[in-house]
Amino acid sequence: MKATARARKAATRGADAAPQVFYNLQALRAFAAVNVALFHFALIPAASVPWHYGSFGVDLFFVLSGFIIAWSSSDDHRHFLAHRVIRVLPPYWIVTCLLGLLVLLAMPAAAALGWIGRSLLFLYGADGRPPILFVGWTLVYELVFYLVYAAALRAGPGRAPAVAIIALFALAYGGRLTGITARDWPLLAEFAFGLAIFLWVDRRAVPSPRALSMALIVAGTALLYAFEPSLHGREGAAADQMRVVALGLPAAAVVLGLLQLERTGIAVRSRFVLALGAASYALYLLHPLVFSFVLPFPAGPLALRLVILTILLVITIGVSLGFHAWIEVPLLRILRKRLTGDAPASIEEEAAPLARKPS
Repeated sequence: MKATARARKAATRGADAAPQVFYNLQALRAFAAVNVALFHFALIPAASVPWHYGSFGVDLFFVLSGFIIAWSSSDDHRHFLAHRVIRVLPPYWIVTCLLGLLVLLAMPAAAALGWIGRSLLFLYGADGRPPILFVGWTLVYELVFYLVYAAALRAGPGRAPAVAIIALFALAYGGRLTGITARDWPLLAEFAFGLAIFLWVDRRAVPSPRALSMALIVAGTALLYAFEPSLHGREGAAADQMRVVALGLPAAAVVLGLLQLERTGIAVRSRFVLALGAASYALYLLHPLVFSFVLPFPAGPLALRLVILTILLVITIGVSLGFHAWIEVPLLRILRKRLTGDAPASIEEEAAPLARKPS
């Protein structure tokens, strides 16, 4: 049975030996992270250019995460939860503490330390103040997804994606449907989209025609840009439900199209883009720290704001590449070795989160 499954996987990857990295998805990670950064940069006065797109990068990340987790755990799911926690939490804690140093300069020590402590645990204050690193709300969704998938793996790696899809949709919409609780997590459905893509790709030996893959990518991208502005300013479960349809489904189309396109031999090979994709988590975490230094400045002429936005992006990319190479990768190697005794086989596996072991 296991040999058959592995043979099927080899077939899904094509006649040639499969690369250890999904190059197109790695490039998509870079695209998603840069778009989130640009979206937030354009909201601050000093860089407030008329560009109100990019929050859909979060939806791309959620769909990507669903696919990546299913694919990477399909052969080896030992220490699954430990590996995911040490991949996500230590960098978040480091960047939160760096931002906390700035908070200590601006607030009384007792209040600042309380805010930092709550932020490390993703907790809001009694006054409704969010964690210091405001993008942390998305990591709560990631961690919930990891818990769900870890539980689903108890049914076996082959059944885990389907089991997790059912559980995620139950969490996303079951509360209001059953009346048991008013608390729903609609955006968890986007992880389920990624799992569904894995099931589709894993079971199809023949990739879709290139024209169809390109159509999915173009249409999905166009819909992301078309629908995002209509969601700005909306909050609550109803807005999240709209987001799943307006941004989650187009994001899934883009991910599926890029995967299928790569299986036909068309893939991004730029070393810089792939390196940026590997550092996308660092970029996602660090961009609020970078723009915090210009946050107090007022808006100037449009030309100046464009220059400031460009400088912010360049600095963020440089800092993120350095953080990933000199902090994330060595820290991940140490933690995996210490906590699980399972150090990555090579630096490429650490540097490229989409890497997987060949079957």
